[in-house]
Amino acid sequence: MYYVAKVIQASGLILISIDFFMKFPNLMNPRILLIGMSLFFTGWVIDRFLLKS
Repeated sequence: MYYVAKVIQASGLILISIDFFMKFPNLMNPRILLIGMSLFFTGWVIDRFLLKS
């Protein structure tokens, strides 16, 4: 379960970074930003509260 949480966190960060670099001079898509943040937050919640680490 620990690795699942870390993969979810990494996928959120990767999604944000890919969209940031693809649209660099302009602002990134807010929907993609929210999806990436929610993925990262979901992984963090799993790691922090469900695993009690």
